[in-house]
Amino acid sequence: MSEPERSDAPGMLLPWDSEFFGFRIGRLNARRLTPASLQQALAWAADQQLRCAYFLADASCADTLARAHEGGFKFVDVRVDFATDLAAGTGTPPDSRLRPATAADLPGLEKISRVAHQDTRFFKDSNFPANRAADLYAEWIRRDFKVHRIFVVTDAGQGVTGYVTCQVDPATETGRISLIAVAESARQRGLGRVLVEGALQHFRLSGCKQAFVTTQASNIPAQRLYQALGFRTAETCATFHRWF
Repeated sequence: MSEPERSDAPGMLLPWDSEFFGFRIGRLNARRLTPASLQQALAWAADQQLRCAYFLADASCADTLARAHEGGFKFVDVRVDFATDLAAGTGTPPDSRLRPATAADLPGLEKISRVAHQDTRFFKDSNFPANRAADLYAEWIRRDFKVHRIFVVTDAGQGVTGYVTCQVDPATETGRISLIAVAESARQRGLGRVLVEGALQHFRLSGCKQAFVTTQASNIPAQRLYQALGFRTAETCATFHRWF
C-alpha cells in the first residue's frame, strides 16, 4: 500500500469489516461504472491489497451491471432503502412489551442475532464462512449496545424475543434502524410492528425529522411492515462482492 487514501479515491477501506474478518475489505464509492472507472477501481483495490471489495450498484443502469460482471464482481443481493418523515409529537403510545435493553439481555440478543439475519449478503456469499457471518451479527449487537440504543420486546413469558437497534445523528436530525429481528418462535404476533413503532417514537423524542431503514428485496414481510408504517422506497442497489 503506497499512500493514504485520497478523498477522491475510487473507494474506501472499511476498518471494522477488515478487522472482524481478518483481511482487508473496501467499498467502491461510485454507484455507476464506466470502462475507465472500473479499471481505476480495480487498480485502487490492488493498491490497497484488498481481499474483498463491496460495490453497491445503481440497479437501473444496465451498463453498470454489465461492467460489474466484466470486472469479476459477484452479484449477491438487492438492497432496498426506505425513508419516512417524522411528525413531531405524533405516534403510537409505547407498547408495554417494549423496553430499553440492558447488559443482562445481551446473551439473549446475541443468540437471536446469530440466526435471524440469514437472508443478508454475508450469508448469501459463501466466501464468508457461515459461522463468521453469524458471529458478525452477534458482534454488531454488542457494538450497537455500546454506542447506540437498543429496544427489546418480551412476550408470553419467553423473555426477550426481539430487538431493534436505533442510531441517531443529531447533526442531520435523522434516525436509522440498524438491526431488527424477532426470534423465530415469536413471529406472527405483531412484535415486529411493536419494535418499529418503538424505534420511530425514540427518533421523534430525539428530535429526528426523518428515519431510514434498509432491508433485502427478498424480505417481503419486512418491506410490507415498513410500508404499512409510512416508509417509502428511497433507493435500490444491486450489491456485488469482488474477491481477489
